[in-house]
Amino acid sequence: MDGASKFVTLRGGVVASVAVLERLWAIEARGGTFVLTENGGYDIEPEGILTRNERVFLLDHQEEARRLVRYQADDSHLTDATPPAISAFGEP
Repeated sequence: MDGASKFVTLRGGVVASVAVLERLWAIEARGGTFVLTENGGYDIEPEGILTRNERVFLLDHQEEARRLVRYQADDSHLTDATPPAISAFGEP
């Protein structure tokens, strides 16, 4: 990165590096799946999907990547959504 790190604040006040988010999204876009492990970490499947550079990057940003993968997995807020009164097409 160029030294001018960029950050975003996610739901619940979680602050995340844009670079780490973009790397995780790129892996996911290529078909990678993040699987939570019992030890608080995660695995990426399928095996071999990571490039050498991605592996090094994730090791360098291990704690933040772990926190973001665990954050993304907590989608409990989605069940609290109230359905709209009418559909997008105007039907009740």
